[in-house]
Amino acid sequence: MCGILAVLNSPEDPEELRARVVALAKTLRHRGPDWSGIHLQKVKSSNGRAVANVLAHERLAIVDPQGGAQPLLNEERGIA
Repeated sequence: MCGILAVLNSPEDPEELRARVVALAKTLRHRGPDWSGIHLQKVKSSNGRAVANVLAHERLAIVDPQGGAQPLLNEERGIA
């Protein structure tokens, strides 16, 4: 079984937030010890504030152990 952690619309400094999410994702490692990934997106909220979204994933490689890197991204790597 895999583990997913998401933080959305955080006003926290993106690099500090990323480090904190990496540390938190380690608590999910037992759910997917074969692969881990993280995606950070800096965006403007609807009120114009700079916010960050972070998606972390811990993967258990049962299907497609070689090519199943996650989080899955689109071709431009802008959507996770």
